[in-house]
Amino acid sequence: MTAVHVEAAGLRKRYGTVEVLNVDRLALRGGEVVAVLGENGAGKSTLIRVLTGATAADEGRVTIGGTPLRNGDPAHAQDLGVATVSQEFPLVPELSAAENLMLGRRAGSGRVVFDRRGTERAARAMLARINADIPVRRPVVRLSVAQRQLVEIAKALGRDPSVLVLDEPTSALGPVEARRVLQCARDLAAQGKVVLFIGHRLDEVREIADRVLVLRNGRLVADLTPEQATHEAMIRAMAGDEAEVLVDGDPPPPGDEPVLTVRALEAAGIGPVDFEVRRGEILGVAGLMGSGRSRLVHALMGATPVTAGSMRLLGRPYAPKHPADAVRAGVGLVPEDRKHQGLLLDAPVRWNISLASLPRLAKHGFYLRPRAEKAFTDEVRRSVRVRCATQEQPIGTLSGGNQQRAIFGRWFATRPKLLLLDEPTRGVDVGAKAEIYHLVESFAAQGMAVVIASSELEELMRLTHRTVVLAGGRLAATVPRSAYSKQALMTAANDVPEGAAS
Repeated sequence: MTAVHVEAAGLRKRYGTVEVLNVDRLALRGGEVVAVLGENGAGKSTLIRVLTGATAADEGRVTIGGTPLRNGDPAHAQDLGVATVSQEFPLVPELSAAENLMLGRRAGSGRVVFDRRGTERAARAMLARINADIPVRRPVVRLSVAQRQLVEIAKALGRDPSVLVLDEPTSALGPVEARRVLQCARDLAAQGKVVLFIGHRLDEVREIADRVLVLRNGRLVADLTPEQATHEAMIRAMAGDEAEVLVDGDPPPPGDEPVLTVRALEAAGIGPVDFEVRRGEILGVAGLMGSGRSRLVHALMGATPVTAGSMRLLGRPYAPKHPADAVRAGVGLVPEDRKHQGLLLDAPVRWNISLASLPRLAKHGFYLRPRAEKAFTDEVRRSVRVRCATQEQPIGTLSGGNQQRAIFGRWFATRPKLLLLDEPTRGVDVGAKAEIYHLVESFAAQGMAVVIASSELEELMRLTHRTVVLAGGRLAATVPRSAYSKQALMTAANDVPEGAAS
């Protein structure tokens, strides 16, 4: 471990009368991976934005490599060797993966015209650094969330930073891809660089971190060594006296009546797949990145065309051609990418919660009744514990956990027969995750059938009655709760059936 490379002193940041950051001193040395934990709203994002120049502090200073950082100047931070991998994927959707990777850089030596071959060759080399097999000519808009995450990581590493900030870098990745990213972080630290790792998966934090910093209410409340950073200690530091156990015991047994029956289902990149989910059952869907988890969920929702096979919903033929058909049939979806697929970020909380229930809130099915909508929103908001100043507040200003609870509330209010969840706790803190788990259990207890596609094996083992495992787009195994183990699920996920899609 080398000398102090990043130092902060007396950092203060307020929004109006609310103080969101109050850190007296922080010193980061080269050669160490420092994890930053805290519940949503604890000040993690504000601290990182101040350290990277994206947000100007009201008080205090930051020094990088002995040079004072100009307050609120991200370009200066980049000049000082800071690279950030954020959750927001600041990529240009219409450009290819290669073009995004090389933005601001020039392939070849001094060429004036665009060197496509050189750009693609350099892009492949950047992706190879993290063992990511991504078509470099494909537009980013056509990449999956996980692929976009890997492009963003490769882009940051391509700048050869002295300080790398990883903000939830594995939240969209499966176990194998996540391990590659963690190894890249360790390799970078071994070269004497500073790695700041913001994460919610405590197992990953324990595996990778040389130090664990915990923020609560904008203050640094713990600086833990690897030996001190037990799960219990980290959760206690984050939540204080409000620490919660995620889920205890087994879920109640499901009913006998099948809600959804899937037979020989095929769609782009998946199939044939057979399974059923019963009333009150929580069914997991596991698999590595590219296994078809999200594509299966999209096919069930009518967002991906089904090319063969059949489905029945409560005994009746079910063949949605569009998500609207699925909603009318009593199916809801909490998508993986809530910001782009699940929310109107600039719209108020009220609109986002009432969106799926507008027909019942409208007079004669046409004229919206504002009083009814506001009363409905308040009732739903309280039932799922969405914390906001007012229902007119833009939902994009809420924490990730509150945004996710709002989407759950939207669908729960419609009382769907089947609820599809795609990475339902991606990017939310431990406390919000606990609340979401309790919501899922309460939905199932009321007779709803729930399907959860998740890259977090612990999540599936905590919540579900059974888990179907996909590999190469096909059903590799169905694992009952009595046989749950990480080894069993991972073994099935790596067992690609003969002839499966690659």
